[in-house]
Amino acid sequence: MPENESARTGQRSRRASRPGIRRLFPLLAATVTGSILATPATSTPVRPEETTLASFYEPAADRIPGTHGSVIQIRPLTGDPALAGARNYLLMYRSIDMRGNPVAVTGTLAVPDSTPPPGGWPLISWAHGTTGVADACAPSQDTSPDFPAHDYTSMVRRVQERWVAAGYAVAQTDYQGLGTPGPHGYLIGTAEQRAVTDMARAARQIDPDIGTRWVAVGHSQGGQAAVFTDAEAQQWAPDLQLLGAVALAPASHQGIGLQASQLASTAGVAGPLAPLTGGAVSFLPLIIRGAQTVAEVDPVRFLTPRAQSMLDEADDRCIGQLRQPDSWGGLNADDVFRRDGDAAALIRVLNENDPTALSFTQPLLVLQGRADTTVPAPGTEAMVVRQRASGQPVQYHAYAGVDHRGVLDASFDDALDWVNRRFGR
Repeated sequence: MPENESARTGQRSRRASRPGIRRLFPLLAATVTGSILATPATSTPVRPEETTLASFYEPAADRIPGTHGSVIQIRPLTGDPALAGARNYLLMYRSIDMRGNPVAVTGTLAVPDSTPPPGGWPLISWAHGTTGVADACAPSQDTSPDFPAHDYTSMVRRVQERWVAAGYAVAQTDYQGLGTPGPHGYLIGTAEQRAVTDMARAARQIDPDIGTRWVAVGHSQGGQAAVFTDAEAQQWAPDLQLLGAVALAPASHQGIGLQASQLASTAGVAGPLAPLTGGAVSFLPLIIRGAQTVAEVDPVRFLTPRAQSMLDEADDRCIGQLRQPDSWGGLNADDVFRRDGDAAALIRVLNENDPTALSFTQPLLVLQGRADTTVPAPGTEAMVVRQRASGQPVQYHAYAGVDHRGVLDASFDDALDWVNRRFGR
């Protein structure tokens, strides 16, 4: 879907001001051919480069075109965000955005620091949950407790270390536009899938001891990405063998949730219905920014003047900061939505990126906490019911008393057992 630049005027000024970025994308689009989509990435090891951490995220323009899933540059990692028991790398690799342009994406790779099993290390390509859409929110930039999403990303790393201890290589993408030039397609399923899958290809280029078989695992935003990966990855990267996907508390029914919030505001019952909308208010500026990467979405049509004035906070604040009382966390639906507003364009994008109606042949495991108020269990269960009714291979486990982040630990043993069986371990 084409992006309408006029709808985003003034909304990405920080990113757009980077030298040459606006001129870069049309040039790159002209240089990309269909062969980029079909050529597998080489498994020849890539050597680390001497770059500063700050410059690592700003690649030279002439380095970005190339095969999706191929590595642009790497550097070894020590300390956060490295995982214990592994050789760790910060990497930049190539992907393709929703306009067909090559883009640089960053992420991290952890390979167990021991002898690989026959067939190579089994690979987990991890899709992280919501951190934000600002470059500063990229998980690979979490090098200290001062990182604005450290409370979440450090928790995820402890879970990922359990995967490493169980004998898995773990790769985690930042997604397109987080840390690197260009906008982040928040909740745009295909863009997320490409980042997750191309990370799996890049991991093998860095370390050929990683096997060709892999599983996608994702939480929250990443849970949605994992379902899209299950549906689309094998076609995107036929040189790898996707064995399935694990979706923890996957975002779904976002369009319905947004409609519910808007209708609740119109009816004057926003407060009582808040638990059913998944705390959408704090996520709304991120949702809008994500939708604007693929469609013309004009917030003036549905946001109140107060909410419009706060929209730019998404461009330099992470989700924890947006949830604060002095930001979007201090608003309710009545403060956000115009009673005569028209959010049809935004709702359409969300519905198009709902994982509920996807078709896939590889198995999917869905894991959900019943006490989750961010991604409420009824929405996840509705997704599973529809997928099963249409014949999709879905297994589902729910955990009583477990909230949105708690599902990461509560479900680990079930996830590990399921993934082990996929790999025949």
